[in-house]
Amino acid sequence: MPHTDFDVVTLSPSTVRVMHRVAHHIYEFALEEDASGRRRMRGGPQVTCGHGAVPALELLSAAEQVAAATARHTGMID
Repeated sequence: MPHTDFDVVTLSPSTVRVMHRVAHHIYEFALEEDASGRRRMRGGPQVTCGHGAVPALELLSAAEQVAAATARHTGMID
């Protein structure tokens, strides 16, 4: 799935949220510092869907790739 299927809707030192352009599901990933002092994404996002919608878990991997690439590119994670 191409990264162009997602928009970054929030980018902060603690959070990256990406939204699928068609399904409108939002995948929120927390950013944290690990024991060695490196910034990383915490495993497992919070998924927000529209009213009555079921989370599209098949989009999870692509959403994680987009969030990690964006956070790494902007220096939010190592």
